[in-house]
Order: sequence, then C-alpha cells, then structure tokens
Amino acid sequence: MVEKKYKLKRDIQKIIRLNEQENEYIKKKIEKSPFNNFQNFALTLLIQGEIKTTDYSELFTLNKQVSAIGNNINQVVRLANQFNEISTDDILDLQKEIQEVKDMVRMKINQDMKENRKGIHDGLHKTS
Repeated sequence: MVEKKYKLKRDIQKIIRLNEQENEYIKKKIEKSPFNNFQNFALTLLIQGEIKTTDYSELFTLNKQVSAIGNNINQVVRLANQFNEISTDDILDLQKEIQEVKDMVRMKINQDMKENRKGIHDGLHKTS
C-alpha cells in the first residue's frame, strides 16, 4: 500500500447511504447552492444547520435593464447630436449619469456576492 505523503486537515470520514431519489434531490440542492460539491455542501449544512442561498436574478435583470436604457439613451443622443438638437455637454452628462447607475448596480451585485461568500466561509471556521 502506498503511504500518503501529506496530512489531511479533515482526517475523519463519515459515510451516509442514499437511495437514488434522495441522491438526485441532494444533487439539485447542491446545484442551487453556492457550493460545487457534496462535501462543502454537507459540511456547511451540518455545522451551520442551514444553507443560505441568495437570488441575484433581480439584480442581474436590473443590470441588463440599465444597460438597455444606456443603449437607448446613446441612440437618442446620436440622433439629437446629428441634428444639432443637443449640446456635447448634455451628451457627456447623460453618458456619465448612466455609467454611474451601471457602476452602482455592478458594485451592489459584487458586494452582495462577496458578503454571501464571506458568511459561508466564516460559518465554517467558527470555534466554540
């Protein structure tokens, strides 16, 4: 037998048995969770007693809508500028404002995702 050259941080193994239905159910729950494998999912669930998932779909939808609004504004601005009905300063102001909104949405998404990951990480490493 080949001797292991490294020491596992978690050297105690627990084994569970599932039927096919239970296994498929757990696979689906893992897919919806922020974890990519059973061990991380189960460890968090066993230690924290719950898996918190955050639905970012509304923020992603908002981000898409803000981008679409920005594209529409750019089209209107091009036409208005073409017919000299809007000043260059107004164009720049509109572009700056839409970029600020896009940046705020993107920052909020990143902040929420970072906090969610941090909460998961902190929960795994608490000591009693």
